[in-house]
Amino acid sequence: MDGESFHMGRFIGMPGDQSKGVEAAALFSGKDSLFAVLQAERMGLRVNRLISMVTTFGQPSPHIENISAMERAAEIMRKRLTIVDLREGERSLVSTLRGSGAGALVAGDVFVEDHVEWLERVCKVTGMALVEPLYGRRTEDILREMLSQGFVVMLVGVDTRLLSEEWLGFTLSEENLEDFLAGIGSADPLGENGEYHTLVLDCPLYSRRLEVRSSVKIQSGNLKYLKVEVA
Repeated sequence: MDGESFHMGRFIGMPGDQSKGVEAAALFSGKDSLFAVLQAERMGLRVNRLISMVTTFGQPSPHIENISAMERAAEIMRKRLTIVDLREGERSLVSTLRGSGAGALVAGDVFVEDHVEWLERVCKVTGMALVEPLYGRRTEDILREMLSQGFVVMLVGVDTRLLSEEWLGFTLSEENLEDFLAGIGSADPLGENGEYHTLVLDCPLYSRRLEVRSSVKIQSGNLKYLKVEVA
């Protein structure tokens, strides 16, 4: 793939040291995506548009099921959120990116090469650069770094084949990270194999913390997730 490594990330169409002042859009779901946004903004990108995607995976997405919470998160970041339904085809994402006026797309992939290659194709069609600040790094290192920088996340979905249901609803922060790592067994620390999905309650991008007021537990096959109300 035509890409440049820069500080353990991947930058396709724009070297990481030439990003200052570039308008960018970013994919938005859980903790990895927002940590990627934070890294991109520290590189000098201006991320004003967030894009959340309804996938074609055939099961509920804990992120999309909590879209009202994500909308509130976008508000407190002062960023515009657009929902793209991939069931309508790739053209819906292409159209949204073309209409964003952005010169780059930021994503939080770590090691799923197929997804990066798909995003590279989409960005090539739209004439945008692809910025992947987390790509190729050790997942535990990423988790430790994001939590040390003030990220607080709630586990709003777990695949019970890979992670015990007891972690559903767990609020993960730097203070309890070691207990979490000791308790998840062979699961990937960052949940990169789909072990868990998160809602970011607090991070440096937020003007204030999200507070969970209530939650309802829902099951769909091996996936158990929470639908939450936040303030």
